[in-house]
Amino acid sequence: MRLWGFIMVKRSTITMCVLAFALSSAAAGERSVVSLKDFSNVELKMVGIQVLQTTTFQVKALGGGGDNGWTESSDEMFAYAWIIDADTRRLVWRMDVNNTSSSGDDRKFDDELKMDPGSYEVYFSAATFASHSTFKHFRVNVDHRESPLFGKYEDRGEGVFEWFKSWWSDDITKDWNKRSKNWGIEMFVDDATAFSIKAFDPPKELPNVVLESVKLKESELIKQGFQLSAPMTLNIYAIGEGRKDIEVVDGGWIVDTENRKRVWEMDLRNTSHAGGAKKNLEFAGSLTLDKGNYVLYHITDDSHSAADWNSSPPYDPLHWGITISVNQEGEKENFKLLPYIEDKNVIVRLTKAKDFENLRAGFGLKDDINIRIYAFGERSNSRRLHDYGYIMDAKTRNRVWTMDVDRTHPAGGASKNRYVDEIVPLPKGNYIVGYITDDSHAYNEWNASPPFDPEHYGITVMGVGEGFNSAMVAEYVEGRDNNIIAQILQVGDDADLVQRFTLDRTTKVRFYAIGEGMKRHMYDYGWIEDVIGGNIVWEMTYSMSHHAGGARKNKMVNMTMLLDKGEYKLRYRSDDSHSYNHWNDDPPDDQHYWGITLFKEEGTE
Repeated sequence: MRLWGFIMVKRSTITMCVLAFALSSAAAGERSVVSLKDFSNVELKMVGIQVLQTTTFQVKALGGGGDNGWTESSDEMFAYAWIIDADTRRLVWRMDVNNTSSSGDDRKFDDELKMDPGSYEVYFSAATFASHSTFKHFRVNVDHRESPLFGKYEDRGEGVFEWFKSWWSDDITKDWNKRSKNWGIEMFVDDATAFSIKAFDPPKELPNVVLESVKLKESELIKQGFQLSAPMTLNIYAIGEGRKDIEVVDGGWIVDTENRKRVWEMDLRNTSHAGGAKKNLEFAGSLTLDKGNYVLYHITDDSHSAADWNSSPPYDPLHWGITISVNQEGEKENFKLLPYIEDKNVIVRLTKAKDFENLRAGFGLKDDINIRIYAFGERSNSRRLHDYGYIMDAKTRNRVWTMDVDRTHPAGGASKNRYVDEIVPLPKGNYIVGYITDDSHAYNEWNASPPFDPEHYGITVMGVGEGFNSAMVAEYVEGRDNNIIAQILQVGDDADLVQRFTLDRTTKVRFYAIGEGMKRHMYDYGWIEDVIGGNIVWEMTYSMSHHAGGARKNKMVNMTMLLDKGEYKLRYRSDDSHSYNHWNDDPPDDQHYWGITLFKEEGTE
């Protein structure tokens, strides 16, 4: 199966005669068998040739690049030809500054090239345009989807330099039009040999392919499921883009859908240079997998794709993407493509989270089960997550799962995008799922490139396994607990609140309080007074508190103790700043519970 994206290329066919617009005329007794010319309207052309006997070609090529200025030195070609072996996909020959000579502003190659019998693919690319002189040095992406070629006039801005921008773009365009029409490659053989050169349309098909996701354009996401009915060894050939010391931005990974573990991924450690721009990366290797169900994720970022290369393409540009094959034709029967559904057995969905969100939802479990957590968020440079999810035990108020940096993967787009996809066991009980965002970079409010799956920005909790049944999940609504004894919540500035309560027997009580504390002193805090004696029987202190998430001054107490039978006052006091919905710094994770709540622990007689 081929998962085709969009590609702006022009496929050239071989003609066995001298073409009208040849780079140079053929010598007597020679015939042109390859001609790829005029790159004023397209950035990549290619042709396949089958060589039936050892043949010497006369190759004439004109391109651009190299050192063309007094104050600028470059050994890079931006318009050039190359040839790969169509079977091995390896480079055979490349036009570079060392094997070319100056020809005005351009560089030319005119020499013989001996090729053994085999299948070859000839490419010529002019994806960018560079010019160097004494006073100007520039390199621009040539995007043929834009009109005019080097950027839309309406995007040039206004002001005192508007006339200069207009002149500069026009100047570049004229230079481009003059030179690009002359670029290309032509290959000649003598008349007696021409019959042994056969044409084909590249790329030559790889053997025993079972899954192909290639030629994707920008900002693509492919999710392709597949099933193995027996253990198999898969051959993976992947070409994509990676930024040094950051991550792969055009690439993919394979996940075992039963345990959500990555069984393969394309990363900076297992890839090599794919030719062309330094950021072009290639993985070529084998992967042995057990019988089971899997999903291939394939993503691209917002630039440098088969639709428009913003730097030189790889040597094998038509395989930009991921191709999976098997060793023998007969093994194909054990490989089956399947439709893949991401949201399966959804228990809680808190997605499309925007700025300043604090989303919550409850659920109950009637039995012990495994859940899948699929969550996206934002990381800061300090390795702290600013947008993240969590799961809390509704009874104990303790976290049972938290999205932290160490358990996340790169999520595509901006490097700060992170995501989690894992399976977690949860015992029978009631739970609260939460998701928090800060003031920037959220769903449809991105301040950098979004993650590969923006519709799932937030957290999704799903049941997993063949034994899962929706009847295992019960409704749970936070705040309707029968075990709440007394509660003062969502306290604002300058508050001094009181709530009376009575215990008719000695009771084990959970104290859950969130407030503000700094420099070993509490500024927003709660306590309990004995009504009859007026004594303080419990107080939230700095020394007993822990960080409550968000700003460091957010403090939390979560503890249990026995309270005797009697009448009590639940008290909470706040100062003049940093309170519920009046935060002067990041709020705590559980901001709705800013205040104090007393829960009766189960088992109390």
